[in-house]
Amino acid sequence: TVIAAAKRRPSVSDNLSVLSKQCEIYRKKYSNITNVSSQVFDQAPLVDSAFIVYDMRTQACRKFNGDLGCSWLDEIHCYSDRDQISFPHIVASSGLKLSRKLHISGHEFRDRVYVNEKNVPMLHITKRSCHWYYNSFSRCVAPDGEEIISSDEGVENFLPVSQVTKRLRVAVVVAGTLDRFIFNSMLLHLIKPMNNQGVVVDYYVTLTTAKVKAYKSRSGYANHFQTDPTMPKSSVPDHADIEEYLRDKIGSYSASTGALNIQESIDIDSEPMLKARRRKALQDNPEEDPDTRFPLFDIRTKEILNQTTNANRNLLRLHLAIQNLWKSALKWEAEEGFKYDYVIFMRDDSLWLDDFKIREFVHKVGDIFIPQCDARDPPMDTHEVNDHFLFSRRNSAGLFGEYYSTLLETDVKQCMDTLPKRLTKNGRRGCNSEMLLKWVIQKQHVKMVKVGQSLIPFQRSANIRLPD
Repeated sequence: TVIAAAKRRPSVSDNLSVLSKQCEIYRKKYSNITNVSSQVFDQAPLVDSAFIVYDMRTQACRKFNGDLGCSWLDEIHCYSDRDQISFPHIVASSGLKLSRKLHISGHEFRDRVYVNEKNVPMLHITKRSCHWYYNSFSRCVAPDGEEIISSDEGVENFLPVSQVTKRLRVAVVVAGTLDRFIFNSMLLHLIKPMNNQGVVVDYYVTLTTAKVKAYKSRSGYANHFQTDPTMPKSSVPDHADIEEYLRDKIGSYSASTGALNIQESIDIDSEPMLKARRRKALQDNPEEDPDTRFPLFDIRTKEILNQTTNANRNLLRLHLAIQNLWKSALKWEAEEGFKYDYVIFMRDDSLWLDDFKIREFVHKVGDIFIPQCDARDPPMDTHEVNDHFLFSRRNSAGLFGEYYSTLLETDVKQCMDTLPKRLTKNGRRGCNSEMLLKWVIQKQHVKMVKVGQSLIPFQRSANIRLPD
């Protein structure tokens, strides 16, 4: 690979014959794969050494860093200036070995940590998808969870990107399950067209892998969802290979990965606001499941009651995931000193049918744009709006980014009070999710505009595995 690249740029590197000789020497030296140093050489990647952090706090670290640097420069002095070629040899000859924790299938998709004979970490190499080619380095190196512990202090003083660079910057926020996630159409018809229009796109996504009961779990198709067949099947328990695949594909369209989480589930049980609401629900209705009446309420039959309880937990998980992603977006704004122009919130199962033309919205009057859904059968009630896709100007995006907290701070019974008796069924049914969203938007005095499918060309979909 290096030699092929050097041939295209003959004036950049040392003589190709020297480079070839160096590679041949290393190949012979480490040809015995039963040797530990040969195994380390085979595992050590070609690195980009333009960004190195040295820990100089202890004598042991200082000595290691000095030895590493001198050995590396010796190789460059004796052979070629291509430090990627000599780096695996330096690691292999240093006596280090790959951490035992990484001797598992799929380690190539993770950061690599090399330890000494006392099992002390001495060298940490960031995984390939964190390279700045993918515009996501700062997102990769943060400790687990740090991206959701942040503040948007000062963001209100930042100018939207388009006012500074004349380029739009858009955050795309997606939450849901890995089984329902539809990826390829989003790449081709959402991210790619925006990139072609000169838009800077940052992608935030959280996907869960645990099986949960769907709203209509007794429906024939609900138990046969399968992962998007355009994505590879994961070979490791933590789906690190899928994360790398997504980062790579997103980066290939010049988009950045703001946050990417594939995890078993979203923990709502330990969330303080929900715990307090559940305690109150048990006081009011001690014989009921505390999630039966919030945020949705429908007790017309026992079956519907159970469906609504499942739907409530799923809805809370969804909006908590979105809120955590939104905090990640706020943190990135604060770190980099910019402000998004628009934010797109959408579900995992959005199948894009045609290209999204963002420039169509720039001069439209409105704060939030949602699909009109005027061809649905049965038609949507006048009290409902589509809650599967929301395109918002930045100043109004917090409404949906913090929707989880908004719901928990709201008396949703007031929404029910706005409904006619034909919908409330004598007080046994409240607002569904579509009604709640419209009611909250109206309470916040945000200008909502419904647009046709030609402007937001997507539909909900699912990949179903047919029975054998």
